[in-house]
Amino acid sequence: MKKIYTFLFILTIISCSIFAQSLQLQNLSGQVIPNGTTVGLKWTLYDTTTDVLIELKLKNISTGTQNYKVMKFIKNLVDPQKAYFCFAGGCFGDTTTISPTTLTLTAGQIDNNFSAHITPNLSSGSSIIYYRFYNTRDGNDTVSIFVQTELWHLGVNDQSNAQAELSPAYPNPANEKFTVDYILKGTETARLVLQNVLGITVREEPVSGGNGKIQMNLAGLPEGVYLYSLTIDGKSVSTRKLLIRH
Repeated sequence: MKKIYTFLFILTIISCSIFAQSLQLQNLSGQVIPNGTTVGLKWTLYDTTTDVLIELKLKNISTGTQNYKVMKFIKNLVDPQKAYFCFAGGCFGDTTTISPTTLTLTAGQIDNNFSAHITPNLSSGSSIIYYRFYNTRDGNDTVSIFVQTELWHLGVNDQSNAQAELSPAYPNPANEKFTVDYILKGTETARLVLQNVLGITVREEPVSGGNGKIQMNLAGLPEGVYLYSLTIDGKSVSTRKLLIRH
């Protein structure tokens, strides 16, 4: 009986080593993204010719040097939107499904050059792209993420009839603070709301009616992609993207 338990213990150790993940995904602030997580990005765009993207860090958590590639799978993509990625020193066209380049990471090394992009091409709607990173020496050593985008466009007519307008942030990328100009076409009281990519509100500032500018403090916030919105009665009427870099 003791030999059986010993055998089972050894088999368990072997199985764990075979299917162990050597690669860890992180956001730009270093928070771990669990395998198979869906990361959602919601943007209201005035300019639907501009790419939206998410950036990730890749960390080798094994004890040795490893080589990785990434595969792209389109689960849902609104026509004529395009999906592409940057990885291991290159950015590749929307027809590329497997990275031509290989990322080599030593034990504990972190790479912060992966980004997943959606090109709106003057369109709006929802898309889901699946990315799987794999060890070139072990096909079972993989980690993956779903990137879900919600892109909505405010056209020229929408802008002219909108209750409010919000300028691009400056500076962007921002470090300690950023400033935006705004127009409120009435006496409404609004709020400037800053959210992370998970939709969690991290900062709020009241905005008075009329025209003006407002500054928001970013102290203590981790690096990464954020969305700032002008909201009236709890409804977002203008949303733009902000990148925080310290």
